[in-house]
Amino acid sequence: MAGERQLGGGVLIRQPQPGDESGYEELFTDPAVSAWLRPEPLPPFSRSDLAGMLADDLRHWRDAGFGPWVLVAAEGELVGRVGLHRTSIGAELVTELAWTVKPRWQGLGLATGAAAAGTELGRAVGLEELVALVLPANLASRRVAEKLGMRSSGEVSHAGLPHLLYRLELRG
Repeated sequence: MAGERQLGGGVLIRQPQPGDESGYEELFTDPAVSAWLRPEPLPPFSRSDLAGMLADDLRHWRDAGFGPWVLVAAEGELVGRVGLHRTSIGAELVTELAWTVKPRWQGLGLATGAAAAGTELGRAVGLEELVALVLPANLASRRVAEKLGMRSSGEVSHAGLPHLLYRLELRG
């Protein structure tokens, strides 16, 4: 599922587009979001960081055939970013399934629904495994990983912080 899909509550998931810059800025500078994605001592996201993130997301779709989606409410507000991207954990190259949803849109099943679509896409493009990196205190994200059938695989350092590593085998 590389195109668009409706989730509950009139929310659409779609590939990011040039022009989503302000949506990325609003999402990733929300204090509740940045508390999980850029906790102290990491610096907050800059406008340049977010422009680079959007460019990377667009490039990922173009080059890999998959990437992060954006979640867009009926009135056009970008309310989340969920999907797949390649990254590394130490020397291991992995495909991460990541999810971020604005606080007022949490608890509606959007992260779980969009992340489930990400697992479908991972299978469709022939990936063997997905991982999720979750800060230990982020109980909501831990629940999403567990609802997806991901299994805890210990703790790793990522971005200089301890994260729980979850894995999901897509083949077998």
